[in-house]
Amino acid sequence: MFAAAAAAFITIFVAEFGDKTQLVSMCMACRYPPLQVLAGAMAALAVVIGLAVLVGGFLAAYIPHTLVAVLSGIVFIVIGIFSYLKKENNTAECNSRDGFLQTMTLVFVAEFGDKTQVAAIFLTAGLGYPMAVFIGAMAAMFCNHLIAVYLGSRFISKIDDRYLKIGTAILFILIGLIIIILEIIT
Repeated sequence: MFAAAAAAFITIFVAEFGDKTQLVSMCMACRYPPLQVLAGAMAALAVVIGLAVLVGGFLAAYIPHTLVAVLSGIVFIVIGIFSYLKKENNTAECNSRDGFLQTMTLVFVAEFGDKTQVAAIFLTAGLGYPMAVFIGAMAAMFCNHLIAVYLGSRFISKIDDRYLKIGTAILFILIGLIIIILEIIT
């Protein structure tokens, strides 16, 4: 059982490092309180990894990966455009729960059908210890997103809001385009 948790931790940690959900957490930590962002990311990741562990076989059999990937890509592009066009009110944002809710939504959409969710499905099927895989995967996700939130809140948040807004919008649009393009060429 410990071996299954360790295998899940190592696999998910490596697969998630530099992934789009980690970039989402980093960007969101530039605008919102770090604990809200980390909590939102972990809530979404718990649901996605939990789904992978509990009903992974069903998802893999009945929902085409291409559909999930293309829809995820479109959502990222729309979010990028919306975030560029949206008028900011930084004081109101910092006093609300928007950081939690927005991060949770973005991370859920980004992670649903992602390689780490697929890895959790196959680790569970291959190792036979769903709870150990869940614990190992969540520990890896926590470490990765803690790093992202720290970097986003400490360093990237120092960038001028105008440039940050443009950079974040471009990043989300690029992530969306990359998701769609990779799905088309593979």
